[in-house]
Amino acid sequence: MRTIDNKYITPILRKHNLLSLNADGIMMTRSLAENYPYSSLYKAQLRGAKDQWLSIVEFLETESFNTEEALKLLIKLLINRAEVFEKLADDTVQKLGNIDKNDLSKQSVLEMLISHRNSSDYAARLLEISMHALCQAAIESGSITYSLNPLSQMRSANKKHGNIGDVEFLDGKIIIESWDAKYGKSYLREELEELHEKLEYHPEVEIAGFVTSEPPILNDEISSRMEELIELHGVDISIKTFAEWVDYIFEKCMSSDEMITESDLASRWLEAYTLSLAQRKRKIAPIDEPCIGWLKLLNDILQKQN
Repeated sequence: MRTIDNKYITPILRKHNLLSLNADGIMMTRSLAENYPYSSLYKAQLRGAKDQWLSIVEFLETESFNTEEALKLLIKLLINRAEVFEKLADDTVQKLGNIDKNDLSKQSVLEMLISHRNSSDYAARLLEISMHALCQAAIESGSITYSLNPLSQMRSANKKHGNIGDVEFLDGKIIIESWDAKYGKSYLREELEELHEKLEYHPEVEIAGFVTSEPPILNDEISSRMEELIELHGVDISIKTFAEWVDYIFEKCMSSDEMITESDLASRWLEAYTLSLAQRKRKIAPIDEPCIGWLKLLNDILQKQN
């Protein structure tokens, strides 16, 4: 199934913009690898239309319907859905263009993106996207001269893929600075050990850290281990809340020779975030999750700003 999905199904769906999904295909998830038949009693916990999917599998196995006609219907539904998404994306981008950029500030955009994240499904992914969008804005403005690694697929920031974190600044092909998003987690003892293992493969890193959605626990144990890793690897390691990390990036940009203004960087940040969710920046932000729900909520938020 993985071979068929990876070589045939997923490439065709992505090529024709019918469905944005993980480049390796849906069968890569471990939830589909449980040792049970795909029946109504399948025990794995699956998000989304689990019952509908299992019903289709049952119909296929019992030959209860015309499979070719069912496939044609499914493709037509995907085409219609893609057209709806494109119209929504155009409308959202237009609403973004109607906002007075001079009215935007670091705090106002931060509040918009936090509100959007907290109102959405898969908020952990939106934390990563919002961080990546700010780094896109920083580099596109010329305030940061490093390049930026494209946004990774979910759960790919590990040794196997060569990543350290969700956001990585590069000097050539070398990772200079890395930040890993941690949504809903405040105690990061295990994550520090994972970082220790990754840094053994990346001795060139200068700055590495974590960005949390909640205030992090920085007790004696965590602080002591961070100091040990800093001395061991010669790397600046820190744990920041999302708001603290945003302050850090803004200060980094505004102290550069480019001297970008806060409102300019804030507007570039909101633009990068919006265009990323609208699938208009797939080269640097290839988001393979369904964005239509995220975009509807963002459209409503931008409407209130007009």
